Amino acid sequence: MRLIIRVCQHAEFGMYCGQHPAHVLGPGGERGHQAVKRSLDRKTRIALEPRKQPRQQRSSKVVDRILDAALILTREQGTKTPTTLAIAQRAGLSVGSVYQYFPNKEAILLDLARRWLSSFPEVIEKRIKVPRPTNREEFRREVRKLFIDTSSIYLENATLMPVIEAISGNADLRPIQDEYDEQIIALYAAWLRHVNPALEDKIAKRLGLVMMEVGHACRLVGLKRDRRTYNLIEDDVETMWLALVSPYLNLD
Repeated sequence: MRLIIRVCQHAEFGMYCGQHPAHVLGPGGERGHQAVKRSLDRKTRIALEPRKQPRQQRSSKVVDRILDAALILTREQGTKTPTTLAIAQRAGLSVGSVYQYFPNKEAILLDLARRWLSSFPEVIEKRIKVPRPTNREEFRREVRKLFIDTSSIYLENATLMPVIEAISGNADLRPIQDEYDEQIIALYAAWLRHVNPALEDKIAKRLGLVMMEVGHACRLVGLKRDRRTYNLIEDDVETMWLALVSPYLNLD
């Protein structure tokens, strides 16, 4: 979901423009985290280190409380970034408890962004697990189901979009998102090959790249408008998707 965005113009996320990037875990557990760390310079790598990793169930629940509170506040406050104090109060914790796990509020928002990115593979995998559509109408219904699932992810997390854009626009943090992008493209390709097993892998991956990039860019535009415009843009993207991939799927 790499976008051509000048996020350094966003004052509230100026820290992402190479000054003090905050901690965020890499995708895929420890292996993903290590891959991200290797791609960052030493100064940035140190800044991305977690304060404390939740190794016990109780600690994991504390982190979940912090992230849930931050997500609720971002939805309530819109473009205003919640303070660490407000997050701690909403989570029913002391500020000190929050700082045990996150060095600052930006780190919390970045971890929310990581969770947002990790929610997409599951909804795409659902389409691969269902019986293969045998005609255009069945495939159209499968696309509609995918759009319903992915659209809800965008709408429920609209206030996180500045964080997502900030990751996309910063060379130090972009590897965090790139790993998810590669996974999503591969899943789209696998879905298309599920529909048409004869489809070449390189073609499926190229189509998957376009599906991901166009869908994400258009939804970001829609989220900055009213809900009616967002829905119309969703319909337009669905139409573009169908026109793009249908010739490759060998459907009646």
